[in-house]
Amino acid sequence: MNPQQALAIEAQKMKTFKKRVDDLLVVLDGSEAAPSRMGNDRMTRGQLGSADFGEAQFLYDSYTIVHDELEKLSKALGAQIEGMGLAVHSSQVGYENVDQDIRDRMKAVNAEVESYYDRERDPFVEDAPKEKKADKEAGF
Repeated sequence: MNPQQALAIEAQKMKTFKKRVDDLLVVLDGSEAAPSRMGNDRMTRGQLGSADFGEAQFLYDSYTIVHDELEKLSKALGAQIEGMGLAVHSSQVGYENVDQDIRDRMKAVNAEVESYYDRERDPFVEDAPKEKKADKEAGF
C-alpha cells in the first residue's frame, strides 16, 4: 500500500472517530448527566428529616459531596470529549489551517479540563525524589 492510500484510510478513521465523539456530545448534552442539568434536582436538607436527626445531616453532607463530584466529572468529561473532537478536526486539516476561533476554543477547553485536575488525586503521579521531598518536609 502506498503512503497516500494509508493516509486516506487514516483520515477516514479519524472522520469516523470524530463522528462518534460528536454523537457522544449530543447524547451527553441530552441526558440527565449533562453539565447544565446535573445541579437541577438537588435534594434539600429538609427532605431527610428533622434537624435533630444527626444521621440525616451526615447523609445529606455525603450526598452533597458526591453530587458536587459528579457535577465536576460531568463537566470534565464534556470538555474532554469536546477537546478530542477539536483535536481530531485539527489533525485532519492541519493546525495551521484551523480558524482562530477554533484555536481559541481549544485553548479554553484545555484550560477548563486543567481546572478540574487535582494532582493529589491522580494515582499515576510519581512522588518527587526522596531528597526533594525530605527538603520540603523540613521546610527548605
